[in-house]
Amino acid sequence: MSLTPLQALKKTVAALSGLPCRFCLIGGHAASLYRTQERFTRDVDFALVAGSDDQSREVAEQAIAKLGMKPMAGFIALAGKESARSALCMVTSEPSPLELAGLVDILLPQLPWVTEAVERAQDNLIDLGFARVPVITPEDLILAKCYAFTNAPDRFQDLDDLKRLFQDVSDLDTDYLRRRLFELGLTIPSEVKKFAPASLRA
Repeated sequence: MSLTPLQALKKTVAALSGLPCRFCLIGGHAASLYRTQERFTRDVDFALVAGSDDQSREVAEQAIAKLGMKPMAGFIALAGKESARSALCMVTSEPSPLELAGLVDILLPQLPWVTEAVERAQDNLIDLGFARVPVITPEDLILAKCYAFTNAPDRFQDLDDLKRLFQDVSDLDTDYLRRRLFELGLTIPSEVKKFAPASLRA
């Protein structure tokens, strides 16, 4: 029997907590924590750092295997000024029958925003009811969403998340966002720029 998203979330947190890594919750579940209007998401997304790139991949594969799922390599296109990657950037779970994508995705430090986001999340523990879990900060989530949209401009959910984050989070660290957008070669999508703080619209 397949896991529900909530079951997968709880089990993945338990699995990652027992492995030698730092991790944080990202994606739609994290976005729902900051939005005034929650949104449904089936995917359970985490970012993970564990020493070298190879060690990070091994730990991610171990975590997914602990869930009784088969880990698979995942690929994400390069974005912006990003240089060529030397290692895998995502481990996902093998899709169940009749499904196109896996339930659990774990992004690795080969993605340029992951390492700093995971480190900052260690001071952003949020009580999810079953555990206090490191969750990506709203600023790093905005960066992740801008990155994802650069790779796949048809990801309209990313635009909605960006709009809601700009509208619903009142104390964004705009200095950090400006610096990281520049460092990562990212821009705020034009479709949602009008909702961003004035200092980020330039």
